[in-house]
Amino acid sequence: MRLKLYYARGSEIDDPANEGFEEALDLLPSLDAKGIFVEIVDSNKVSREELRQAYFDACHPAVFKHIGVRLVFGSRRRGGGPFFGKEIPALLVYEEAAKYPSDVYPHQEPGGGPVVTINDFISTLMREGEALT
Repeated sequence: MRLKLYYARGSEIDDPANEGFEEALDLLPSLDAKGIFVEIVDSNKVSREELRQAYFDACHPAVFKHIGVRLVFGSRRRGGGPFFGKEIPALLVYEEAAKYPSDVYPHQEPGGGPVVTINDFISTLMREGEALT
């Protein structure tokens, strides 16, 4: 598994999707030590087009898993995820050698369920890793 985090330091907004993000950042080195490759992309240093492409890549698991990303990363009216990787950090989860991500965080659970944050996902990974040792 490999993770790719898009975020712009200092530009996060007070939004439920960002809950616990700072704690998740603190846990990333521990994941790397457990053999999960973590790449952090500074969204301030990539083009808007590259961010849009990453957002569209994130839409692949959203479609297949019926999870919501449009409202998390923008709105229904403003397509292309205007908050993706900027105001709302985005974590893409890839399986070994996969071209497209298998999951994206934060996202809204199917049927308008709760938002699953990056911190929720990272914390779960840490607990699962502890259970294996």
